[in-house]
Amino acid sequence: MDDRYRVALYFGSFNPIHKGHIALAEMVLEQDKADEVILVVSPQNPHKIYADLAPEFMRFEMCELACAASKYPDRIRVSAIEFTLERPSYTINTLRYLNENFGDKMKFILLLGADNISTIDTWYCYREILRDYPILVYPRKGCDPGSYADDADYMESAPLYDYSATVVRMALRQHRPISDMVCPEVEEYIRKNDPWGLMKNESNE
Repeated sequence: MDDRYRVALYFGSFNPIHKGHIALAEMVLEQDKADEVILVVSPQNPHKIYADLAPEFMRFEMCELACAASKYPDRIRVSAIEFTLERPSYTINTLRYLNENFGDKMKFILLLGADNISTIDTWYCYREILRDYPILVYPRKGCDPGSYADDADYMESAPLYDYSATVVRMALRQHRPISDMVCPEVEEYIRKNDPWGLMKNESNE
């Protein structure tokens, strides 16, 4: 029997982190899919090029605030491990590093959206990921998990949200409210620090 501490790794740019991210992490714990959820903030996703990617440490700080405000602040945490590893930040490299250093006590589980599992065959060393790491998949609206769903634990009852980080940034750009999408602590951070420079002209409008 594998009695290692189960750590679900939730990779993402979190640009910014929103209530949907935290609700999913909370559900993973409530369904006993893991003992802890770690948000791994990606400095740059090799599959995405962002024109408006906030500085990585700002994204990390916003995640810290959101985790601390969650239902389980001792079990939902954030990691900057990929800031210190070789770039580009391939998931397998991070998994190998963590497994080599902590694998004797921790079992690492990958938490992915349906859009990611459907295209996992484009990932670097994806067969090693499928072979060596359990995968939890949460639904995304309009996304078919594809053939690789059979290799994962599909969370059909996971919460679905009508917004994304892109929608949050769009609302900021249009000077619309974001309080329904991010926790108060993250909103305060955004208003104070303006990570994307989207509100710099707000006082002149």
